[in-house]
Amino acid sequence: METKAKALYQYLVETAPQFTEEWYNHQSIKPGSDYSLDAPPQVSQKIKDQNTNYVRLVAKSLDQSEEDMKKGIAAWTKRTAADRAQSRTSISEVTRNFGVFRRVFWQFVERFASQTDLPITIQDLFYWERKLNSALDYVIESFTSEFMKIMITRLEAQSSLIMELSAPVIELTKDIGLLPIIGDIDTARAKNIMESSLQQSIELGINYLILDLSGVVTVDTMVAKEIFQLVEALKLIGVETIICGIRPEVAQTAIQLGVDFSGIKTESTLQKAVRKLARDL
Repeated sequence: METKAKALYQYLVETAPQFTEEWYNHQSIKPGSDYSLDAPPQVSQKIKDQNTNYVRLVAKSLDQSEEDMKKGIAAWTKRTAADRAQSRTSISEVTRNFGVFRRVFWQFVERFASQTDLPITIQDLFYWERKLNSALDYVIESFTSEFMKIMITRLEAQSSLIMELSAPVIELTKDIGLLPIIGDIDTARAKNIMESSLQQSIELGINYLILDLSGVVTVDTMVAKEIFQLVEALKLIGVETIICGIRPEVAQTAIQLGVDFSGIKTESTLQKAVRKLARDL
């Protein structure tokens, strides 16, 4: 490492704890945020330790290739992004603190330049700017990327759970199950209903499934096609289907669209469907 760059690196590493305290003085009280001044002591200490490490990582970039710099920072931002995602710290709060971090960082570089006995030239300052700002930019880029991956994965998991809960097969007896469908049915939900109801019917060991459509307000040709496919799929695994609860306005729309339910057993209400199966069994 060139003498002046090495001296700057050593200065930043040695003053990293002081840097962190000055950075922390810019924080305020924000409930739920890891950066909040009223955060639990263990959280505040962890934030400070992570910040101090960031100072050292960025300082190290003065003597690193771009590839090595990115490798070191990415490994660390992956850990800190996971910590922020576990709390109620928003991405906007994180990026605001990156801005604070950058300003304080350059204040320390300025202090070094004014205090050192080494002859600092404009070329030195521009070289440091290129190296350090490249590292600071990559901290933001890699952190944001990792944070969003975590949040997207979490949302997909929640969405999957909601979809599963939206198509529960309820066991009425050892032979009869009930699948109440509420709300609109699109292609994605129809696929989930198909997969979920087939699996649940097998797990429950039922022979009959009542498909309650009283909560479905519209039935178009796409929805009808999905219902027919579900009935056929259930038939293949030995489960007979009865549809109930078709609303009058839905029935009228189905007729206008040429949707034919004549090949499927239907009952007007859930109670009638249950009574019919009880008699047959």
